[in-house]
Amino acid sequence: MLIILILISIAIIILGLFVYPNDEEIGTFITGAGIIGFIIKIIGLICCISSLVGARVIDQRIELYQNKNKEIEEKMEIVVKNYMEYEGNTYKELKTDSYIQLINLYPDLKADQLVKQQINLYIENNNKIIQLKEEKMNKTIYRWWVYFGK
Repeated sequence: MLIILILISIAIIILGLFVYPNDEEIGTFITGAGIIGFIIKIIGLICCISSLVGARVIDQRIELYQNKNKEIEEKMEIVVKNYMEYEGNTYKELKTDSYIQLINLYPDLKADQLVKQQINLYIENNNKIIQLKEEKMNKTIYRWWVYFGK
């Protein structure tokens, strides 16, 4: 789309320079409008292309954050298991698959500074994953603007 618009701007510039060479006011106006349009479209094209280039590594970045979250879950699993062993029978009947949920159930464990830091990092990573997935969805929009791609 932007490439076609750039070609139209070039055509307008040529129109202003060669079709209206005797009428300076109209020729200058058409040429100036074509140049301004050309510059704006080139800037848009550069922005779209840079976004497309950055989007090439989105999957690897998502995988990186997911791996970090798995590491955090494993660390929290160890902390929760140690805490459950320490507390013994008090929390014996509680069973869940998510150690992040168990942290919320245990007030003493939730107050631990290391656990707080890990939970905040976990939430931050999830937010980054969401942003990256949104960027990945926008990639098709950028492709359309550059070359009508899907």
